Amino acid sequence: MPTPTFLPAITQLCRLLHQEEAACHQLLETVQAERAAIRTLAITEFHSINCRRLSILESLQSLADEREQLVQEVVAHYGLPSVTTSIQDLIDHVQNAASEDLRAAYRSYMTVAKTVRDEIKQNVVLIEGIRGVVDQALSTGTPVAPGMDLYAADGQSFVAGRVNVLIHQQG
Repeated sequence: MPTPTFLPAITQLCRLLHQEEAACHQLLETVQAERAAIRTLAITEFHSINCRRLSILESLQSLADEREQLVQEVVAHYGLPSVTTSIQDLIDHVQNAASEDLRAAYRSYMTVAKTVRDEIKQNVVLIEGIRGVVDQALSTGTPVAPGMDLYAADGQSFVAGRVNVLIHQQG
């Protein structure tokens, strides 16, 4: 198979990978914004952050579908082995100078994608830590607090009872 015949497909795949990488950078910024909101407990920011994240993830899915379709078209058009089903398989199969650009674009994209995954894991750990603190706070407190003006969950005032500073407020 002559080298030039793969060039248009490789160029298009590189373009898609660069677009996916750019979307991953946007997702990384969103994950970092989420971390800042988690640390400051800025609950009102979560909706807009999640909307941005969803939009970026939909874009990434669309680009991945387009990339997968292009790989299948290349495999069919050039009569490559049917086991060539992913971009990695295609990179491994096509050995020419142009494929080095594709290899570099894929490596760069995967580096950013792995960074995003690691950053998301850090956010999960942070959320779990906060959740653990809240769970612990909800299960502790002075068992009985006589003489304080306290309010139950239904808004009724009571004089003594189980107190949890995060749930009950002095009136």
